[in-house]
Amino acid sequence: MRKTVFLLTLAALCAPCAYAADAAAGLEFYKKEISAFPADTNRETRAAAKALADGLNTWAAQNPASPAVKDAMLMQARLYLRAQENGYAAVTLFRLRNLYPQTDMNLLTPLMADAVQAVQTNRRDQATNLFIATRQDGEQTAAEREAQALYALSKLSGRGLYTPGSEAFEAFFVRYPSYEENDKVELWYGDFHRENGNYLAAISQYKKAAELYPNTPYKAASLRLIGDIYADNLKDTASATAAYTRVLRDFEGSAETGIVYKHMAILDENNKQYDGALINYDKAIELLGATPTAYEAYRGKADVYAKTKNYEAAYNTLHQTAALFGSDEEKSTASLKEAAKIAKKYLRDHTKYTQSLEKALLAHPSGPNAAQLMFDLGQAYEQAGKNVQAVEMYKKLIINYPTDKLSSRAQGKLNKLQK
Repeated sequence: MRKTVFLLTLAALCAPCAYAADAAAGLEFYKKEISAFPADTNRETRAAAKALADGLNTWAAQNPASPAVKDAMLMQARLYLRAQENGYAAVTLFRLRNLYPQTDMNLLTPLMADAVQAVQTNRRDQATNLFIATRQDGEQTAAEREAQALYALSKLSGRGLYTPGSEAFEAFFVRYPSYEENDKVELWYGDFHRENGNYLAAISQYKKAAELYPNTPYKAASLRLIGDIYADNLKDTASATAAYTRVLRDFEGSAETGIVYKHMAILDENNKQYDGALINYDKAIELLGATPTAYEAYRGKADVYAKTKNYEAAYNTLHQTAALFGSDEEKSTASLKEAAKIAKKYLRDHTKYTQSLEKALLAHPSGPNAAQLMFDLGQAYEQAGKNVQAVEMYKKLIINYPTDKLSSRAQGKLNKLQK
């Protein structure tokens, strides 16, 4: 009896050591296989590289606490690139970047430059920026870090990215079934489906987030997102309106209410129901205030005024918008440039046109639109017979932006005015 107990105790003590030895041996096996991997690239070697990468993925899942997981993931990403599986490489690199934020970016950036080819062309810059962005300092669990990788993926689309991205979300729920923010990750998974054009899967995912997490604070958000898909992607006005109405009825006073009114206004505007659009834009503005989310409501209201030929109201609303979002150069300048366009094209008011441009330049004299604003103002002064002001504005443009293509045009105009 004593001998049996002793043997069982010895086995229990040795098991972790044996397991560690197995883990190390497993990784050494993959290293050896990689070192002997053929240099040729053909169908057979691509398939073999994919199989080895998948094997490393299994090894890492079996040994999550091993410090060697970082090296395994790096090898895995390289193998996926050898296999021309750029999407799997991109997903692996995002996970690696978040799980091990101290990893040398000199190793990762060149790999990502190849892997990003799996992302839709117009999203590749965004993917690169998400990848290189500074990661949050401080204590975070592995689940929190990996969830942030999935959040980045939820913003991206691409034929080669969709399958590996979906697998990464599903694997996350298997690895972390008790993660306290899984309801949020479910919503991100819905966003990922939507970004990649699988709208019905996105709707199902949003429903899952609301129905399977009874205490989630995102019930209103999930319902609003379903409405957005019906409105924007499936062009089903009736279903969109039903979803939005449910948010207003069942979640009155929630943070989603203002957004819903804005989206209902956009839906009305697109269906040329302009009276309803104005009512809903006003409700959205009342609830959203001066938050960044309100900007679209103000601009939408101005658009409706312009579409109904109430150009004076459109002009005034755009100036109100610019004043409200004055600290945001992009929003402020865009609003004043649109006001200038309405003043010139529809109101035929050269003074209001000039004033709009002057306000835009005064608010952001060194912004990215400054050179264009200076040139347009120079022309406006010239057309009004204010040659002295035109000369000053052209000179200002030439001095401040000597390499801008508008500078040479300003010099030509300046030469004519100074003859």
